[in-house]
Amino acid sequence: MRTARLLALLLAFVYVAIAHAQDPQFSQWYAAAQYLNPALTGNTHQDRIALNYRLQWPGVGPGYETYMAAYDHRFSTVNAGIGGMVLRDKAGSTGLTSTTVGLAYSYEARINYKRAIRGGLRLGYTMRGVDPSGYLFADQVIRDNAAQTIEPNLIERVNYLDVAAGTMYYSETFWAGVSVNHLNRPNMSLMIDGDAPLERRVSVHAGYRFATDGRHLSKSNTRMTITTLYKMQGKWDQLDIGWYIDHGQLTGGLWYRGLPIVKAYQPGYGNNEAMVVMAGYQTDSQLRFMYSYDVTISKLSMRSGGAHEISLIYEWPKKPKSRKPRIIPCPKF
Repeated sequence: MRTARLLALLLAFVYVAIAHAQDPQFSQWYAAAQYLNPALTGNTHQDRIALNYRLQWPGVGPGYETYMAAYDHRFSTVNAGIGGMVLRDKAGSTGLTSTTVGLAYSYEARINYKRAIRGGLRLGYTMRGVDPSGYLFADQVIRDNAAQTIEPNLIERVNYLDVAAGTMYYSETFWAGVSVNHLNRPNMSLMIDGDAPLERRVSVHAGYRFATDGRHLSKSNTRMTITTLYKMQGKWDQLDIGWYIDHGQLTGGLWYRGLPIVKAYQPGYGNNEAMVVMAGYQTDSQLRFMYSYDVTISKLSMRSGGAHEISLIYEWPKKPKSRKPRIIPCPKF
């Protein structure tokens, strides 16, 4: 009887994990620009390659790993950008993985030389699957611990199209944007005849940048950026708010993640998730390395191992074809 109950609980857990999963996230969200908002595709006036890696909760089994590689290019003569990204996520020891390949396009409408509105669209194709060898099903126990299940309802892999769009306004010192992922709400169920539409993920991000040395922003060597990101997906939501400082080739930042006033895990226990610490360096050849660590402050405690994140971004400039003033680039870590 005890074995049967454990198996039932395991199956229930697997079903919940498959049917109600949230999207992977990055603490260094501007380092994963295309994932944050398709409108940021080609926002640097240069070619850009970005590599991102996140390991979350390594203290809980193998943890949750997310990899991303992206490239984008700006066509300055037509104020447009194109890009592509590959995102892979592995959820702990359950064998649940997803790989998304996406192509993005953005267009910039200038208000004047220092202000603009951008819009972007991303079309993606996702391959989502599970490795049943990591589970123990009831029919395996009944059949003397058989190596494989004969459970007829499980699909090991499902593929679907995924659509995202976003827009943003930005100037030399301020920006604000919104993006919506999974506009078409694809069915991600791994059960035969299952119905698990992927909830739309809405992201709202904004920031304000200013010089701290009394000089004009474009000539300053030390600049501070105050920034925030709010995300919601189904019944889940999250707020990140903090700041980072660029001083010469060095970058450092600190921000908080949680919604302690608006929401609570349970009565009397605030919704506090993590404090994020970030540091980075940019070489003379515009190669940027960023590292951040999520210090867990929730009830999960530091036994989770927090989260490690690394970003490597390389940009190479194009020779300007015109002396016409250019818009200040959008935010980036």
